[in-house]
Amino acid sequence: METFLIDFAIIFQLLFYIYLFSVIIFIIMENRDAQSTFSWILIFMLLPIFGFLIYIFFGRNWRVHSKKKQVFSKELTTELNTAVNPIRDKEKAIITELKETTMSDNKRLIDLLASFDESLFTHYNDVKILQNGSEKFPALEQDLKQAKKYIHMEYFIWRDDVLTNRIKDILLDRVKNGVEIRIMFDPAGSILLLMKGRKYLKELRNAGIEIVPFFNSMAHSKFTTLNNINHHKIVIIDGQIAYTGGMNMGQEYIDGKPMYESWRDTSIRIEGEAVLALQSLFVYGWKAITGTSLFKEKYFTMPKPLQQHLPIQILASGPDSKESTIKQLFFSMITAADEKVFIQSPYFVPDATIFEALKLSALSGVDTRIMVTGVPDKKVAYWAAYSFFEELLKAGVKIYHYNAGFIHSKTISVDEKFCTIGTTNLDLRSFNTSHEVNTVIYDAQTTKELEQDFINDMKNCTELTLEEYENTKKIIKFRNSLCRLLAPLL
Repeated sequence: METFLIDFAIIFQLLFYIYLFSVIIFIIMENRDAQSTFSWILIFMLLPIFGFLIYIFFGRNWRVHSKKKQVFSKELTTELNTAVNPIRDKEKAIITELKETTMSDNKRLIDLLASFDESLFTHYNDVKILQNGSEKFPALEQDLKQAKKYIHMEYFIWRDDVLTNRIKDILLDRVKNGVEIRIMFDPAGSILLLMKGRKYLKELRNAGIEIVPFFNSMAHSKFTTLNNINHHKIVIIDGQIAYTGGMNMGQEYIDGKPMYESWRDTSIRIEGEAVLALQSLFVYGWKAITGTSLFKEKYFTMPKPLQQHLPIQILASGPDSKESTIKQLFFSMITAADEKVFIQSPYFVPDATIFEALKLSALSGVDTRIMVTGVPDKKVAYWAAYSFFEELLKAGVKIYHYNAGFIHSKTISVDEKFCTIGTTNLDLRSFNTSHEVNTVIYDAQTTKELEQDFINDMKNCTELTLEEYENTKKIIKFRNSLCRLLAPLL
């Protein structure tokens, strides 16, 4: 018996080493960044069985490189370019004007952002910043009631609650009046809707509203796309009005209940040419999910002409993007700042490039401020963020914790010149795994307004000081550093 146990232990140990060697080679061959590579290797070592399951759910890069995917992408790109030709024709003129006037000292930034295939520069727009749900949703409801042709909506989270039932009643009324309505929601973010909202979904579908979960038809299976969440928040109404930003479709985005005393978030309402750029993202995703093409003239008529000269660029990124466009946007904005850069993100788990850019910014004398939540919803991510703070504080970065409820805003403003508002958190999952969309606004007045909102939010914050962090107990620092190892999952 003893000999058998010894033999069994030797065989088990041998199998473990073979397993470990195999997964290390596999992870290295994926060419991840060093932080992510070592994190996954550690997870596989500490959790040989569960680590593999975690990897299948949260770590596998399920990008599809099949011939079918390549043909499909080429077909989509051709349809997209045809649909947005009126904007494409104007892009060069807009870029030239930006480089010669308002953004003349940031030509390299403009050239970089113009190189992204997933972006569109637009010229004549009007933007309204909506700094909480009590501003956004009444405006959205009013606009939905005025819809005459179509409504397209895309959200990570869609609840079945007081707010969404009001929205449902408006949509049911509009569809009776001949308005086409299409809705996409993420199955991971809206799991409660799928589990408990069958009656809600059935009522919408029976009325003729198309509402579908985001399962990419080009992926290996529905299962494999659950980790690559669709984090978009987009509404397009008749091709004339659009909404995007941080707020999902749920009552909590108005009052924070039941988990928080309040909810602080940022969205924008857009009129003008940028509406078509957001429309192209929705239509692109709709075909990827349903196979149905909406790249038709009726959905891409030019919006009513506006005299408001306000350049906007829409950037999208995802696990199947050629470049990490939004991460590169953030890096470029931080390094382009001469005087100040203000950042809001509920979560803060940056990669090495963004981390170094922030330190460099502060060390160069730029007023660099970061505002994160002080009332966490994800404790591990909250603790991991602290592991980055010591180096940032030493470099001169100012860090604020927002304590009046939960802050969910995802914004960056630079030098009272340009800003971005979107869905992208300053963390690895948003950069590498999720489908995200950000609006870049090249306008001094809008940027000043966003910066003033940041300053107003500081009244509800506590500033984290270097002295305070250095006095933190070592066991707490160890916990934070341990959580940082899980960064690829956060």
